[in-house]
Amino acid sequence: MFNQALIVMLASYLLVFSIPFIADAKPSAPIDIKNITPNTIRIGEEVRSIIRFTAKTNLRHIKVSFSPYSGIELLSHKRYVEFFDLKRNDHREIAIRIKLTKEIGYLSVLARTTSIAGKTQTRSIAIRYGSPSVILKRKPSKKNGDNVSGERLILLPGSPR
Repeated sequence: MFNQALIVMLASYLLVFSIPFIADAKPSAPIDIKNITPNTIRIGEEVRSIIRFTAKTNLRHIKVSFSPYSGIELLSHKRYVEFFDLKRNDHREIAIRIKLTKEIGYLSVLARTTSIAGKTQTRSIAIRYGSPSVILKRKPSKKNGDNVSGERLILLPGSPR
């Protein structure tokens, strides 16, 4: 009985004092990542893409890595870049060379930040590149519930579509 009461008390204590740490967690790093060059590239074309990093708060260190996905070939030798001592709203830019090998390709950019207090967070985006005909093409609008034959359907949660 005594051991059970002690366990319940310790569990309650841990829960109460861990809530501030859980509430302080953020979903991503305090940094904006943006491609500032056009995303339209022709298949086989080699281009220079400039990626801008903007600090949303004071940061001690940023480590950035680039990974090409299907459709992109990374021609730059730089796969990792590091920036130090960024103040809020400071910008850093990196130029990389890429080649489009399919109609659409993606470049993954992962940034790992360290704040002045030593807190580490990450942020990742995928930059889409493609030929003008694919990038500029709009998907036809389709109302929710319209069948291919034009028949109006009422869809309920869990209904097969």
